[in-house]
Amino acid sequence: TLIQREYLLPEGAIGSVEVQTGMRVDLRDVVARGTIPSRHVILDVAQFFRLRRVEAAESLILVEQGATVEAGHVLAGKDPNRGKRLLSPVTGIVAYIGDGRIVLQETPEIMDLQAGVQGQVIDVHAGRGVTIETIGALVQGVWGNNRRVIGTLRVEPSDGLESIFGDQLNMQFRGAIVVTRRPLKATGLMIAADQGIAGVIAPSMDADLREMALSAEVGVLLTEGFGAMRMGNTIGSLLESMNGRQATLDATMPDRLDKRRPEVIVNISVRADARPSSPDVAQTLRKGSTVRLTNEPYPGFAGRILDLPKTPVLLDNGLRVPCALVELFTG
Repeated sequence: TLIQREYLLPEGAIGSVEVQTGMRVDLRDVVARGTIPSRHVILDVAQFFRLRRVEAAESLILVEQGATVEAGHVLAGKDPNRGKRLLSPVTGIVAYIGDGRIVLQETPEIMDLQAGVQGQVIDVHAGRGVTIETIGALVQGVWGNNRRVIGTLRVEPSDGLESIFGDQLNMQFRGAIVVTRRPLKATGLMIAADQGIAGVIAPSMDADLREMALSAEVGVLLTEGFGAMRMGNTIGSLLESMNGRQATLDATMPDRLDKRRPEVIVNISVRADARPSSPDVAQTLRKGSTVRLTNEPYPGFAGRILDLPKTPVLLDNGLRVPCALVELFTG
């Protein structure tokens, strides 16, 4: 399909765009650079140690103004090695000391925004980023852990994601985006992080793993949802046919107010006469359309619309609602 995507620096970032409209870009080309302004963190030393007099805080402060500190560095206390101590919550510099307080200025975050796809820049957003047009295979999921990674698409071993360990045997998975048709387990998440896997595309996972996935550096995309659902044949077959190709996993966090969805894009080279037309985003359901079911008892199954009855259909629960008659590809 023909894909158009905006790639922008975070709001509030001070940045510059490195490319121009009409330029062709590769996956890892930097299209914009920016700096996210640092915040100030105010720590009340007197309150932390419950001192009656603010002046007494000065004798407990163990750092000087202008000093560089790492997160977890001891800032104040009677003894820097034991007892009650005030630790730095961020990495930065000591911007101010006075009135019983320590003010830290966090180190600014410098960000290089990569294109993520092979395509052409069709629009430039001054100071923020670009819109890129590309042709590729596209699979959208239902949940992501807010990571964006680039890597080679790899199908999991026959024994599953948990069997990826060792050195020489599984170097092909290091930095790769691994596709598994099985529900993702905690063990799989830990192995993915330990073996340097860039991302995982799985059908589902237990909801209890949500926080673990959000804190992981590995990109996680769920195609079906939370629970113990397996991946539908249509999506599974498509991803397996792309084994070995470069892909971009944009596991964005779903948001009702954001048009972005968690997705994976695989670039595909096509002849000029085979270029797909722009998709009709306003297209409604019609006979012959390919659709994907999302609810029980057929989540993830795909099929074709045979009929769209003009009158509402009476369901078993007594409701009359508009329906579509769908024939699954499995028969």
